[in-house]
Amino acid sequence: MAIFVSSPAGIIHVVNPVAERWFGYEESELAGRQLEQLFPEDASSDNMSQYLCFLSHLRAPEPGKEWWLSARRRNGTDFLAKVTLHPITTIDGEMRLANVVKLSDHESRTEKHVQRERLAAVSQMVSGLSHESRNAMQRAESCLDLLEMDLVEDSETHQLTNRIREALHSIHRTYEDVREYAAPIILKRSSVDLRWLIRAVTDQWSRERRGETPKLHIECDAFCDSVSLDVDRFGVVLRHLLENALQASSVYQTIEIRCRRLDSGTGMLQICVRDHGSGLDEAVKRCLFEPFFTTKQQGTGLGLAVCRRIIEAHEGNIDASNHPGGGTVVRIRFPQLYAN
Repeated sequence: MAIFVSSPAGIIHVVNPVAERWFGYEESELAGRQLEQLFPEDASSDNMSQYLCFLSHLRAPEPGKEWWLSARRRNGTDFLAKVTLHPITTIDGEMRLANVVKLSDHESRTEKHVQRERLAAVSQMVSGLSHESRNAMQRAESCLDLLEMDLVEDSETHQLTNRIREALHSIHRTYEDVREYAAPIILKRSSVDLRWLIRAVTDQWSRERRGETPKLHIECDAFCDSVSLDVDRFGVVLRHLLENALQASSVYQTIEIRCRRLDSGTGMLQICVRDHGSGLDEAVKRCLFEPFFTTKQQGTGLGLAVCRRIIEAHEGNIDASNHPGGGTVVRIRFPQLYAN
């Protein structure tokens, strides 16, 4: 069991050797840091409410209450942990004792199984709704066809029927987006040069853009030459991040993409996509990877949720934060090689 002693504000004072070993830090490196940095806010997690509840209980802990949280090691990888908080009194005053238990592979698999069942239920429900709505929309479009036969082309009324038709198509696309989001992700891995993939995706994305294309600054180190991943799925993630970066800034600002291997020996790669927009406020950052959350007038709010599912299928994680120099940076961390 890993043990942390912190102040009621969450500032770490003491850790045990197990905590050092599990998290990859020396005690001297952890002293003075915030406990929440080891259990980072993960807007993409289904346990978001657990995270917020955990933080609120630091000041007034409820002994025996358990939280299942994502714990982050020094190398950027995560593991599932069960955390309990207890109030203690020391010579330094009132403190908090945090007991951290690393959940077994079986328990982690159980959690993932529950998530898969939840997504399967969503998929089944949406498929049924989509079938019923498709019939209704086909009838509505047939009625529109008949109505337009009696209308003058390009008249104001004819334009209204076009808007109705577009709205029907939008409803259908929404159902399809949700169905695809909930569908199982089966990866088709291959060994690829990540530098080539990033360049290929950005080149295609630039060609497909209408109007001006933003400047792209791409940096990849030499360790990104052989990576095991699903090329098509990863391309989807990169395109989503490029679109979001562009919408957050403008075509006159540079979008930066950097790829590097993390600390030697971890086997983890990191891709950072940064824009130069206004950044994220806390409310948006908390919900950014939640399905159906969007700040746009159009769209289902599933783009980043899909990205999260794809990256997690690659046994990685994805998060977003404000860059110290301005704008938003999205970080993807995933293993370079896949262990069967």
